[in-house]
Amino acid sequence: MLKSPIRKHSFDGIDIYEYEEMRLKRPSYLVLGLPDVGLVGAIATKYLAVNAKMKLVGELDSSQYLQPISVVHKGIPLSPFQFYLNQDENILVLVAEAPLPVQAVYPIAKSIVEYAKTLNIDYIISLSGIAIPNRLGVQKPKAYWIATTDDTAEIMKKSELKMLDEGFVVGPYAIILKEAKRRSLRNIMILVESFLDFPDPEASAEALMVLSKITGIQIDVKKLLEEAELLKLQTRELMKQTKKAMMQMPKNYEMQMPLMYT
Repeated sequence: MLKSPIRKHSFDGIDIYEYEEMRLKRPSYLVLGLPDVGLVGAIATKYLAVNAKMKLVGELDSSQYLQPISVVHKGIPLSPFQFYLNQDENILVLVAEAPLPVQAVYPIAKSIVEYAKTLNIDYIISLSGIAIPNRLGVQKPKAYWIATTDDTAEIMKKSELKMLDEGFVVGPYAIILKEAKRRSLRNIMILVESFLDFPDPEASAEALMVLSKITGIQIDVKKLLEEAELLKLQTRELMKQTKKAMMQMPKNYEMQMPLMYT
């Protein structure tokens, strides 16, 4: 069904259109799946939105920073960056079906944080991959976390996951981490071991299982794992375009340790 926006939020050249009134229940979550390493977040959020039968409630677009692309789903033209809301109305998911151009990284990352603040989101959860050279030999990828506030760090310390003690984060999630920290917003970043430039649905499934533990919602990843090989074929072009975008960012930093590492 075609809808017209009921509201528009503008943040320095980034426009977010809302199609429905949203009064998110608490605790509220904004789950991000921007394309990067292994397409971990992109695959995970798309799977979540489709299989949890979430409803389309908004889009993110920019005539200034994004390429002139429209995706078409069931005959309806959409921005490649869409917001979906779950049935319990407490989890908002940003699904991204195109890579972010380098010039769009800063403005979009900042607009996401601003929008989360506007909606009074309790937790921003970023799903991503962390490339490892021996991924082919790893049967169950490990997940790590980064948190921007003391209370979110305490929550994650009670989990079985390991904190990322030292390292670099590059790209939009790095900006979101910094902006959230400076504004005292809760941002949890989940990084799952994955391939660098090959779609990794298995790592996406692990990210969703971690998300399930954090939010308390039930996420069945069986279908995702069963269709892993098909997804690798379906998302290879997105991975190809994402790889080009990543090459313009210093993603190799994520393979290094900071100068102060001891």
